[in-house]
Amino acid sequence: MKKFIILLILLFALNFIYADDATCSTTTDSSKIKHAVCAVYDVVNDVLPVIAFVLFVLAGAVYAAGQFFGAEMRAKAVGWAMNMITGAIIGLILEAVLPSVLTSLGGASSCS
Repeated sequence: MKKFIILLILLFALNFIYADDATCSTTTDSSKIKHAVCAVYDVVNDVLPVIAFVLFVLAGAVYAAGQFFGAEMRAKAVGWAMNMITGAIIGLILEAVLPSVLTSLGGASSCS
């Protein structure tokens, strides 16, 4: 799970680093920031719901698979499934709240 979190942090960092393209190279710093905020807005709207859905499906599969094993493995599977469901719920909350936060920052209102 730590590797997955590190991968997500790396992807978001790369998103900010490579957010500008050839059209933004002659613009001001504020438009570069606005472009980076738009990139985050697009990632939030496109990727987080998909990841949340996949986490819900995997949580169900892990919980069901854990029922075939002994008590110790079943308890571990229930813990893993609950962690996946918690992550999916947090992702959906972020997907619902983050666009309005980014819009209030002034950058995401003009994103297409």
